[in-house]
Amino acid sequence: MRLSWKSVIIFTVVYIIITLVTLYRLYSDVIFRLKSNGKFKGNIHYQEAHDAWMNTSEFESVPQERNIYKPVTSPYTVEIWGKAALGLYLWKHVLGGKLQNVQNGFIQQGYLTVNDVTFIYRSGPGIIQTTVPSDVQYLILVLNGRSEEKIKSAKLWLDYLPLYPNLKKMAVVLLGNEMCDNNWILPYVHSRGGRIDLVFLVYDSPLIDNVEFYQWPLGVAVYRGFPNVNPESVDVTSPRSHVCNFLGTVYENSSREILSRIIKSIDFHDNCIILERKRWLPLETEDSLKYYIDSLRKSDLTLCPVGKNTECYRIYEAMTLGSVPIIENLRTDGNCDTSDVAPLRLLKRYDAPVIYVKSWYELHELLKQEAELTLEEKVERRTNVVKWYNSFKRKLSNHFIKVIKHKFFADKET
Repeated sequence: MRLSWKSVIIFTVVYIIITLVTLYRLYSDVIFRLKSNGKFKGNIHYQEAHDAWMNTSEFESVPQERNIYKPVTSPYTVEIWGKAALGLYLWKHVLGGKLQNVQNGFIQQGYLTVNDVTFIYRSGPGIIQTTVPSDVQYLILVLNGRSEEKIKSAKLWLDYLPLYPNLKKMAVVLLGNEMCDNNWILPYVHSRGGRIDLVFLVYDSPLIDNVEFYQWPLGVAVYRGFPNVNPESVDVTSPRSHVCNFLGTVYENSSREILSRIIKSIDFHDNCIILERKRWLPLETEDSLKYYIDSLRKSDLTLCPVGKNTECYRIYEAMTLGSVPIIENLRTDGNCDTSDVAPLRLLKRYDAPVIYVKSWYELHELLKQEAELTLEEKVERRTNVVKWYNSFKRKLSNHFIKVIKHKFFADKET
């Protein structure tokens, strides 16, 4: 795609304005942090919540990472620019990378060398089109395509790609739309004349072909502060105080209303941690995040009703802490895959140790069976869940790197 001089001038003016606005916001935030002495109240940003939890001994400690990590010399270098919280899930949870905060925390960066490829990760509000390396050759962009507003921001990045003159190969890791309405990205992919060589896409989109589009999991809600838990720290042997939990939004005329009524009507109500709300909240407070994590740790089962999509963060967060997800195995409205393997193709492909139900009316019988299990049986199951989830992340990492090497560097290895 060639740009006219007029388009180049417009792009240049727009991004000069973006740069100035960003610098002003960074300056304002520095003043705020100085005045508040670094103490935040109310809703917290995902990284602040993450760092707060990293200060506790239960979680893998990576506090503020002051050491400056330098890249190891390797034949291939790939930049990863994270413009969605999904990037932190990819970098820290799946690839196992670490980050350092620079420029007062407005940029996070890290280096990771695996199988002769050095990945350089950059994220944060200081990362915009004019502050990243303009001589980039191999690039992975992590973008959010969940809403129209997010899609507009994603397109700004994709439309700017021709201004990186040395760019040879690129991939996108995309948080897709919950209804699987992702066709907006098609003009940007290579088979349609665009610059994108491959896409790792969240949710069961019919676009997945394992050639240009690859399945990617939703993962945990890093944007809400859910931490990267060290599996060795999860207590799988002690008795848990509750059988099950559900903390979430109950939408009107949804199966979640049915679940709510069933839980309140059965004998096990007092043995389940239930906290319902009528309106979805995008952020957590420190107290609500702690209560949620404690609820997962104290419960053997986590109830996972469908929302706008069958896949939800709760599934992965429960397995992180050894709580078995009970998943409502129903397809939701929209344009997602309708084949026999859907929904949750990725979890089924890797044989996730979860419990599927077609209706919440099955819950009473499930809880009766749960009450008959011995502690030893529960310990074995918790152990298997934690091990499976960490093995799942390792397999994802290996698959991700293998695909990137093949798509980016196959011609160099022959």
